[in-house]
Amino acid sequence: MNAPRAASDMPDTLKTPDGAATSIDSRLLWAGLFFALAVFSKFPGLDLLVSARYFDLDLGFFRAKDPIVLALYNWTPILGRALFLAMLLHALLAPWLARALASAGKPEAAQRCRGPWRHLSTVFVCAALLGPGLLIEGVLKNTVGRPRPVQTVPFGGPEPYHGPFAPGDTPGSHRSFVSSHAATGFALMALGLTCRPAARRRWLIVGLMAGSAIGAGRIMQGGHFLSDIVFAFYAVWLSCELVVWLDRKRLQRGQPPAPRQRRPHAPPLP
Repeated sequence: MNAPRAASDMPDTLKTPDGAATSIDSRLLWAGLFFALAVFSKFPGLDLLVSARYFDLDLGFFRAKDPIVLALYNWTPILGRALFLAMLLHALLAPWLARALASAGKPEAAQRCRGPWRHLSTVFVCAALLGPGLLIEGVLKNTVGRPRPVQTVPFGGPEPYHGPFAPGDTPGSHRSFVSSHAATGFALMALGLTCRPAARRRWLIVGLMAGSAIGAGRIMQGGHFLSDIVFAFYAVWLSCELVVWLDRKRLQRGQPPAPRQRRPHAPPLP
């Protein structure tokens, strides 16, 4: 019995109506990225308007201590690291787990464990390392130098407000752009990267909702601006798109070339 193949192993997946819907989703997300770039470039003060809704001169950021906001802030890194570790361990230990499942009389589960499930774990780990890991923690947070809302003058801090595209001088202490907490929620979209398009869309929605909820809590705490959340999503999404593209190229290299169709010869002229 052959192991079930992941959706990314099937070239005809992209020719289905679901594949067409995924293409439309991608175009909408690209349009959203360029729209966000235009809006925050033209109106950088939009961040101040949003954060000001949760700030009071006497109370500061008055929703910062709400139980749900605190729970999102405290548990997001823990759950994110736990999920990453579980996927990493599965990617590494899948052959041994598959043997154990086969010994337990579960051959189909064993084949899935070493096949599509391991493929998903590997792709998820790569996307998490590239997006929330390298791009966000390694590059953006260490180079942009944007003060957090609580560090800026409009909200009682000592630093001037910086727009999302105005680099600061002290990135070591000003790490607002972008939100790593929100990126952890958005990274759930990577759980659907090797699935069929309908399931991939569902995980995209799950990740979008989780990251938005976590990001809203960080805005209420004065830890991030709205643009920090928006571009955290795009940092994760673009990283996922790159990993999927590279994975498809790898799968295509492992497939035999399609047979060339021979053109029929024209009949000889009389």
